[in-house]
Amino acid sequence: MVLDRYIFRIWAGPFAGGMLVVLGILLLGRALKLLGQIGDSPDAWRLMGELLVFTIPYFLLLTIPMAFFLSMQNTITSLQQNSEMDAMRAAGISYTRMFRSLLAMAVILWFSLSYVALYMLPQSQLNFNQLLLKVYELKGALSFSPQRFSQDSGPITVYVEGERENNVYQGIFLEDRQQQAAVFYLAEEGEFRPAGNRLQLILRHGVRLEGQGISQRMLRFEEYKVSLPIQTLRMKRQHMGDHPTTMKPAMLWEHIQKTKDPIAIAEWHRRLGLPFLVIVLFLFALPLSLTPKRSGKAGSLLIGIGLLIALYNMQLLLLRQIEQGHLPGWSIWLSHMTTFGLGLYLWRRAERDRLPSLLAQGGESIYLAHQWLLQRLSRRLGEPGG
Repeated sequence: MVLDRYIFRIWAGPFAGGMLVVLGILLLGRALKLLGQIGDSPDAWRLMGELLVFTIPYFLLLTIPMAFFLSMQNTITSLQQNSEMDAMRAAGISYTRMFRSLLAMAVILWFSLSYVALYMLPQSQLNFNQLLLKVYELKGALSFSPQRFSQDSGPITVYVEGERENNVYQGIFLEDRQQQAAVFYLAEEGEFRPAGNRLQLILRHGVRLEGQGISQRMLRFEEYKVSLPIQTLRMKRQHMGDHPTTMKPAMLWEHIQKTKDPIAIAEWHRRLGLPFLVIVLFLFALPLSLTPKRSGKAGSLLIGIGLLIALYNMQLLLLRQIEQGHLPGWSIWLSHMTTFGLGLYLWRRAERDRLPSLLAQGGESIYLAHQWLLQRLSRRLGEPGG
């Protein structure tokens, strides 16, 4: 128990500090984006504070696994640099026994984050959408939320994949049913410009489809202008369950069973998959941190950051493919089980002091590159006129 408390105390400080720093950076980035949307509102700061509070559950799902992993790496490298790990290994203490308190913490965080993802996240998403709609109503402005349909019914439906800047969107789908024959527009990007009681859409790089069957006509365009009445595009106030991101677990599961909606399937696996990354990262922390002592902490931390970038981007890519119906939902768990198995294999190799030389060489290569840069810099500064 003494060893467990000692390891936990070394880990806890960097974990708390790292989580607060990363969370602060994410909140600052979101605050700057929101400020441009609500800057002219009389209650701008209060509204922005409430909006940021509603984003915290999602940001916790991102920051806690990262902070856990990097602080565990810091703990391992600190013990190694101070030769404490060598002493414990000489006394017959295994790595699993050494870090069992952190394994217990990883399991606690896994269950805690699963609760946040399943129950807190949909409610916070609903509150965020409703408050943002209130902001738009106060401003009298029109905006579209990425990956949300503007209307579930009505003559006009707009869907945008993402937003580049104010009123400029990418991945646009527009369905206009004001006439007898529906007209569809698909464009790579477009700009939305209010003009009185109408909205002018400047669509770029897309196609216009009109009619059905053999009478359907298709027009490819580089730029196309569409004018629509604004009142038909007003965003509706969302309620719990209107979209998969605002559904509680039972409601989301029932929706998946009835509709097989790929967006709902991706949302289900996103909520379950992100918390599980804590367990996967626990297994990788040890093998990625056991580098030669002279390499210091920099090499292992850089390799760890590279792993984080690779894992998170892989999850985002797979979820996007599931949303579009290109991959089944279980593919995200195939990814998780593959990385889990690899991490477990490397941990067992570390227990036998038989890690692949590639891992040690990675940290050593970073150390040698760092020393080379320092030598080049010192030579430059030592030259006349340098």
